[in-house]
Amino acid sequence: MYTSDWHIHSSASYDAKLPVPVLIETAKKMGVEKFGITDHANFPIPSFWENLEESKRLHEEYNQEGFYLGVELTTIPKTMYEHCVKTGRRDTYTSTNVVDKYDLEFMLTMEDIERLGMSYTVAAAHSAWHTDVSKKEAFIAEWHRHLMYIATDKRVDILGHPWWFDKIEFATWLSDFSVIPVSMHDELASALKENGVCIEANAAMLYGERYPEKFYRQYCEYMRYMFEKGVKVTFGSDCHGPLYKDHRLGVQKALGPVGFKTYDFSTPRLRR
Repeated sequence: MYTSDWHIHSSASYDAKLPVPVLIETAKKMGVEKFGITDHANFPIPSFWENLEESKRLHEEYNQEGFYLGVELTTIPKTMYEHCVKTGRRDTYTSTNVVDKYDLEFMLTMEDIERLGMSYTVAAAHSAWHTDVSKKEAFIAEWHRHLMYIATDKRVDILGHPWWFDKIEFATWLSDFSVIPVSMHDELASALKENGVCIEANAAMLYGERYPEKFYRQYCEYMRYMFEKGVKVTFGSDCHGPLYKDHRLGVQKALGPVGFKTYDFSTPRLRR
């Protein structure tokens, strides 16, 4: 179903255990021809800079055709970004902007991306930060704001796992994905197309046992909707190791019924 994978975390990431040699060997056996490591760039503090330098080193050591160096960015409050830059610490950050909408930022500047030699970037929303999840409409609107920030930022090549969540309180759209207004999907699709940003079909969002079957079905239909709106789709396993898992059969069973073919998956624009 797919022959490329643009969202993989190596052992250089704080939350992953996938050795790069294992990734390369397994990907070749599976027929994954193009793939990249995208370790986390969450907060501008020493530990994340060290992780990214290690990611760069691993890519250089095992560099070969079809293997790319990427990064995963995440949206954070700009006040948090500024605090981390100033102090080198995240744990001492205290928000001064809980009620009003806060500006957003990524850990890496464009200059950082170029200096580290990144070929592409994945960017995702992982938290709505100061927004109350119990206020459903406001929470959805805030998450959408993060997605729109990602879609319109020149540092981004792939929007990672849109509407992803890992906490049950996000059941705002877990029980029924259609609570998200179609107008938001249309606005996001337009921004992605205009800025040449791909949308990611993330394995964990397409199939499995973690979420209800209804959610998986609706999410696959959402991916097809965005594709038919003209948005380019990339595949991301979001693998954290220690092994590189084969998702091809699961992805085919999930996306095949909504019309996806192997040739529908794209390669993101590559900066180098």
